[in-house]
Amino acid sequence: MGWVARLIDALVVAVTFVAVALARQWAREFWSFDVLPGPKVMSPVTVQSQFHLVFAVVPLWLFSLAQHRLYDNVRRIRSDLLLLRIASAVAAAFGLLLLVLFLFPPAAPASRSFLLLFSVVSVGALFGARRFEAARARRQPPAWNVLVVGSAVEAAPFVDTVLAHPQWGIRVAGVLVPDGDDVTSVQGVRVLGRVNQLAEVLDRESIGQVFMTGRAWDTSTLRFVADGCEEVGVTFSMDANFLGLSIARADVMDLGGWSVLSFSSVPSDGTALLVKRLVDVVVALGGLVVLSPVLVAAAIAVKASDGGPVFFVQERSGLYGRPFRMLKFRSMVVDAEAQKANLAEHNEMSGPVFKMKADPRITRVGAFLRKSSIDELPQIWNVLRGEMSIVGPRPPLPAEVARYERWQMRRLSMKPGLTCVWQVSGRNKVDFDNWMRLDLEYIDNWSLFLDLKLILRTFPVVLTGRGAS
Repeated sequence: MGWVARLIDALVVAVTFVAVALARQWAREFWSFDVLPGPKVMSPVTVQSQFHLVFAVVPLWLFSLAQHRLYDNVRRIRSDLLLLRIASAVAAAFGLLLLVLFLFPPAAPASRSFLLLFSVVSVGALFGARRFEAARARRQPPAWNVLVVGSAVEAAPFVDTVLAHPQWGIRVAGVLVPDGDDVTSVQGVRVLGRVNQLAEVLDRESIGQVFMTGRAWDTSTLRFVADGCEEVGVTFSMDANFLGLSIARADVMDLGGWSVLSFSSVPSDGTALLVKRLVDVVVALGGLVVLSPVLVAAAIAVKASDGGPVFFVQERSGLYGRPFRMLKFRSMVVDAEAQKANLAEHNEMSGPVFKMKADPRITRVGAFLRKSSIDELPQIWNVLRGEMSIVGPRPPLPAEVARYERWQMRRLSMKPGLTCVWQVSGRNKVDFDNWMRLDLEYIDNWSLFLDLKLILRTFPVVLTGRGAS
């Protein structure tokens, strides 16, 4: 499901918005309450007074639906799971809308109860539109004939996938198998011949696309099939995961006329990563303004405690190991680094990381700053500079990276952050290997909504000081 599905959803959301606004306008005589207590803000709602919100609602709803993989056409979703996923996407979009309205209040006041009602109705409208489209697609004959090339074992999963999604409008016209594969059908689809008979099959059958499955093809066979398709103008496709990678995802891009097939095991959605960076900048700027009294008070307290430097500046490893200077409020004595070697035997953390619960180097002011996580606040400047993000794996020391095992190096493939899964999972109570696995789990499952979830989970951890030392 591509842009057509997005256009349909945009139309459904816009029409639903107007319909609910009309209903609210008609019901204004007896609908005078609001979601939140306080002064009466439910002045008569009209389509005209709320219509400006459509320009925020439609993009936010589409963005949230995309983030919940509702435009992913390789995943089969049951009706109950589809409804649940749409409801989850709309709930997230509604939360984002409230955030946008809080940060950028519109000139005309927005009705909160109207927006809540619209959100609920939009769940049903989007679900109904999806079910209607699926039913319509099932009634239509397939519009696209595909010829599958591959052994019976390797072609069967692809054939199953296509047969399970009639709404795609794809029909498997037949299968070509290699020599030695003596089968007459694959999952009920007939075998039309051998791979070397491709040309005559393309002449005889009405084929729109050839899909090549499997990983054991030699270069000459691949070239034979590709040339045969190119010669008659038939689309040639192949399984992008021919290397059998378990994590990396394939992506095709044009590089000055070169068609480049890339495999990435890290987030590669450029738009989502751009939004992540914009959120970092907005939150960092807002944080510096809102937290400025706390920052000033902490700086004064550190300076007054022993007259030493306010900040502790330390080189850390950032994205792909690039070094940067990370800022913290100094929470230890001035010569803390020099004393570290003498305390090595008291390390309570496995792996290359040094953690000590009752570290004698921590000052009295520093203990409070650490417990409250205020010592980390200067890293907002690192976020603003682009060296860190609000959410991401914590930046390690270069000396720690030098002792990483090979599999642990992948945590450097995403920009480090102020908080991540480790911070909300007990911090110092989690051993080093599990810490690394939590970071890799974050990278493998990253989305903007995962970032939002981790940010929300960070607040109670910081307020209670759980796992801090």
